[in-house]
Amino acid sequence: QKPSYFGQLFGSFKTLEFDAGCNRPIVIPSHVLPYLKNLEELNVHSSGAVQVIFDIDEIEVKTKRIVFCLKKLTLKYLPNLKCVWKKNLEGTVIFPKLQEVVVKGCGNLVTLFSSSLAKNLENLETLHMERCEKLIEIVGKEDGMDHGTTFMFELPVLSFLYLENMPLLSCFYPRKHHLECPSLKVLFVICCPNLKLFTSDFDDSQKGVIEASISLIQQPLFSVEKVFPKLTGLALKEENIKLMRYAHFPQDLLCKLNYLVIYFEDNNEKGTLPFDFFHKVPNLELLFVHQCFGLKEIFPSQKLQIHDTVFVRLKQLYLDQLNELEWIGLEHPWVQPYCEKLEILKLNKCPQVEKLATSAMSFINLQKLSVGKCKRMEYLFTFATLKSLVKLETLTINKCESIKEIAKNEDEDEDDCDEMVFGRLRSIKLNCLPRLVRFYSGNATLHCSYLKKVIVAKCPKMETFSEGVIKVSMFLGIKTSKDSSDLTFHGNLNATIRQLFHNQVGIHHPN
Repeated sequence: QKPSYFGQLFGSFKTLEFDAGCNRPIVIPSHVLPYLKNLEELNVHSSGAVQVIFDIDEIEVKTKRIVFCLKKLTLKYLPNLKCVWKKNLEGTVIFPKLQEVVVKGCGNLVTLFSSSLAKNLENLETLHMERCEKLIEIVGKEDGMDHGTTFMFELPVLSFLYLENMPLLSCFYPRKHHLECPSLKVLFVICCPNLKLFTSDFDDSQKGVIEASISLIQQPLFSVEKVFPKLTGLALKEENIKLMRYAHFPQDLLCKLNYLVIYFEDNNEKGTLPFDFFHKVPNLELLFVHQCFGLKEIFPSQKLQIHDTVFVRLKQLYLDQLNELEWIGLEHPWVQPYCEKLEILKLNKCPQVEKLATSAMSFINLQKLSVGKCKRMEYLFTFATLKSLVKLETLTINKCESIKEIAKNEDEDEDDCDEMVFGRLRSIKLNCLPRLVRFYSGNATLHCSYLKKVIVAKCPKMETFSEGVIKVSMFLGIKTSKDSSDLTFHGNLNATIRQLFHNQVGIHHPN
């Protein structure tokens, strides 16, 4: 007989969170589990003690089926987590209302769902898993299951599937099965080298060869013809791109796709992007180039023989963790039409890139620009390029140890421009830039009528913002820390930067 207050205490809980203070191996013991049927959100994170989330005891649940109301399950940074559901006897415990599952940084987890539980996920919309280094399968087999049976897993409303950095993941389920996800819109599978993602009926000559070489454990997740026509977001590695290049797919197969992630798992000898593939994605708006080993340039200097539909709608370009990238190529004349349409440009961890472009270019529609952890970057662009940023709203530069100024004054036409207007600029964030001296060394008057706050943190050599006048009528001050809300203000932006520099020099050189 369990105390009656268990039901009163736990029965009304809608949300539970366990953090680093949770030092027990089992988060929800079996004697508490039945009283949490009304729980809707569970968040467990940052605990090295946790090994099991739900303990399902045979005696506790054997005689009755328990239906839970849980909608959102978040498990992050649980390095010793071994299983989420400990046992599940023939579906005696089900979570039919589960809508979102996020699992990140659980390095000892081998499988996520039991097969009986996975058959009752009719409301699952989002499944996000990353950095689970020992995960082998998403759904595990159960004792007593008929190995000759083909299992059907239907996830009728699953729209977002994200799997990243799971080197041992080899299948959805380790037996013969069918996986149906008719509502899937976004499919990101990144750095899961043992997982076969696609098979295709379009190229019958290749289909037999592919199927003959794939064991049941390596059964591909999806059929191209069933999944691709509905996708709006997709991640492709080089192997997938080769399949797309040579198979006889309909021209409109990827007509809804507007968000594409490209990554290379192995060294790419060509060192360039697969431009002969991009015409298959005519409505592409966002291109994310991630961990492409061997990639040395984005846009080559010589214009390529590419289809007219390539990049005509491209608005966002993200370059991430490209260790061998040397230049982007935005300054080339044939690339200029794409630059003028860009609204967001972000670079992160591109250690060989020294500047965004080697000469002047136009970013007349750029709204957000972010550069982080590019250790050889000396400046972003020239004065002429700075003038084109008339729609820029946010500028963020973070942890670029070589950068001395943001806009380099080396153009002959500066004398023709007495002022520059940045009518939409609202945010400038400069963080951890140890060699930064100034934003801009020219004398032109800068008009930033909507700029209110500027973050200048850990920029010990920054003496001034610019050599000319800065008109910032709404300027409130400078934050010297990303985490602080305190503002420093000394009349105007230039004066405030100078005062911060002198204060810092005084602190370090009291004599």
